[in-house]
Amino acid sequence: MFAVVNSRNVDNVLDQYAEDATFQGFAEEQPIRGKAAIRTALTNGFVAFPDWTIEPRTISIVGNEILLVNSVGGTHDGPYTSPMGKSYPATHRKFSQEQMTRVVLNEKGKVQSMKAFGNPAEVLRQLGI
Repeated sequence: MFAVVNSRNVDNVLDQYAEDATFQGFAEEQPIRGKAAIRTALTNGFVAFPDWTIEPRTISIVGNEILLVNSVGGTHDGPYTSPMGKSYPATHRKFSQEQMTRVVLNEKGKVQSMKAFGNPAEVLRQLGI
């Protein structure tokens, strides 16, 4: 899963998600619903941060839930529009953050929901926004 996300190939990432999945990055106030909306969010994120990476630190699996501590980072080299409509021009600065992520799989092993917990204010500070 991490290698697929780190490839930044949106189609391959979306193959891991259920059609009615929810996705909530650490900066989103509300979950994004459905693969079409998730596609838009991922595309915007990968354009803004073309070197985006996620690295797992600790993984715990209980039933169909995965809890992980991971680091995320990248360089803000493209424009970014958040799912809430806020636009940020490229700053060409790097960010790095530790976060916690909860992933729930459905009965077919597809991601039903993903929610990341982090500090968006710290990321904006690192990016100079």
